[in-house]
Amino acid sequence: MLGQQGAYLAQLYMLTPAIAAIITRLFFYKPKFSDANLRFGKLSDYFKFWIISICITVLSYVLFTLLGGISWDFTGQVFLDRLAEQFAAAGQDINASLPPGFTPMTMLLIYFVGGLTIFNILPGIITGFGEEFGHRGFMFPHLYQIKPWVGIIIGGLIWYAWHLPLNLLAQQPEHNPLWQSLLIFVILAVGSVCTFTYLAYVYVKSRSVWVTSLAHIVMNNSAMSFSYFAIVQNKILANIGLMLTMIIVVAVLYYKKELNIFSNYFQDNNAG
Repeated sequence: MLGQQGAYLAQLYMLTPAIAAIITRLFFYKPKFSDANLRFGKLSDYFKFWIISICITVLSYVLFTLLGGISWDFTGQVFLDRLAEQFAAAGQDINASLPPGFTPMTMLLIYFVGGLTIFNILPGIITGFGEEFGHRGFMFPHLYQIKPWVGIIIGGLIWYAWHLPLNLLAQQPEHNPLWQSLLIFVILAVGSVCTFTYLAYVYVKSRSVWVTSLAHIVMNNSAMSFSYFAIVQNKILANIGLMLTMIIVVAVLYYKKELNIFSNYFQDNNAG
């Protein structure tokens, strides 16, 4: 309904978890920012989780393809149509509005490569910080100390519920059967809990909210980069592919006993 202004409102909404955490830490939380993990962290962690997050995206698109959720169009027409729509929404012509020397295909290359690399740094990492400082950096540790399953499952479901208003940015189908809506809700909820687990793992492993922010935004931006060449054929199958991807990620972490780091992290913090 708000058009382009709706996108700006969404950007502000993305910062609300960090704003809430900052206000709470300043006025209602005795330790303030002492346990906020605002340290820069190890440089090697940035590269490691950058690559891991891109690999997660690649795995998701492999599953999308195998399940028949998407088809591929390497002409880049998907991106070009999106770009033209964005310019049209602003009342501009795409060919007349691009900088001198730029073509739509040049923009495609910039956005594709940028989504895998430089767009993840700034402003990407700030956008990621908006979620991570609140959800993983403040909400998750407090829920986990109630019970581990509360931290992972309830935390993941709260994170999923927080995302639901963002669906208003996408054009919704006029008629969506109730069973289909419920199925998609469950699929996305399970996928969100698993994604929450992965990002919580990154947070306690790196002990840096900035590393976690980077891992988060790399998944978002790399998924967008690959989407420029993908056409959704079946939304339910695509969502199933995303859920299976994150289940595999959590299963690998569990099999390698990496999830034991949660109890070690909180034991160290309580001891300190």
